[in-house]
Amino acid sequence: MTAIAQEKEKQTLQQWLKKHGSSVASVGGLVFCVVFFTIATGIKGESIWSASKLSTLIGDVIVTALMAVGAVFIYSLGNMDVSIGKQIGLYSTLLVLIGNATGSLLIAILACLGIAVIIGIVNGSAGELLHMYSVISSVVFMMVLSGISTIIYSNLGTRNISLTHPAIDLTLFRQPWFMVLVLAIETAVIGYFFYFTKFGKYARAIGANQTATSQSGVNIILYRVIPYVFLAVCLVTASLFQMGYTGAASDSTGTGFEMNVMVSLILGGMPLKGGMKSRVSCAIIGSLTYSLLAVGLPIIGVPTRLTFLIKAAIFLIVVLITCRQKNGVLPR
Repeated sequence: MTAIAQEKEKQTLQQWLKKHGSSVASVGGLVFCVVFFTIATGIKGESIWSASKLSTLIGDVIVTALMAVGAVFIYSLGNMDVSIGKQIGLYSTLLVLIGNATGSLLIAILACLGIAVIIGIVNGSAGELLHMYSVISSVVFMMVLSGISTIIYSNLGTRNISLTHPAIDLTLFRQPWFMVLVLAIETAVIGYFFYFTKFGKYARAIGANQTATSQSGVNIILYRVIPYVFLAVCLVTASLFQMGYTGAASDSTGTGFEMNVMVSLILGGMPLKGGMKSRVSCAIIGSLTYSLLAVGLPIIGVPTRLTFLIKAAIFLIVVLITCRQKNGVLPR
């Protein structure tokens, strides 16, 4: 092989790694976690793939992935929604309360969908209409929903409520095959809209360059709102499984879920600035990696407090590797 051919091959490899580096890193991280926890938990005598632990892992993965898949649209815009956790908490609470009052889970789901869509429309349009960062509106919603949750549980005089109506059977929502089926359907639907329709194309274009997209005649407000509506539907679905798996809700339900989604997407290779490199697969890969860490670390004897530090350290490392500026350390 000549020197010129070798140089071309080297340049080709460098270009490929530059284009697909985040994907390789995210998949490599997932494979490492699978191998590591398979060996480490086996040594401890309590395999992460045992029936009980696998059930916990699937439940954790499904709820996180359902949220993360819906959030892909938001992150492709270059935005993030920090009200996700409080929305999950409110919808789970309403599913229990309305389900107990009416004896119909369908009515509860429809009510939550209506509220979620309204929140999504306001959340998605406020930033553009008020000329402020979109994350600020989500912070406002986070505080408002937190206050509503506090009022509800204060009036109930308890911090925990259970779904007790005999007409509602939640057995199906605890079945692993059904969880996986719903996640597969949601991923397929979101993937279709994200890759094969103008909704996904314009969302990625706005994340890449909003000014150029606006000057191309795209209705920025409309195509900022639609991703939040997609997220709203996915959050209600996640709330249904969160509540359905436990059959209860509390004033702490959903706490920290917004960070779980953020960490999962970053671990999956999602660029913080959004744009054309955003992928739905980031949500699935990242959710699997994050859930393996959440379930696996306590099994091998890592104290709960340290698990948060370890996950935070991994998150920072991934951000610095995949999202830093060319000549600096701050995210792009």
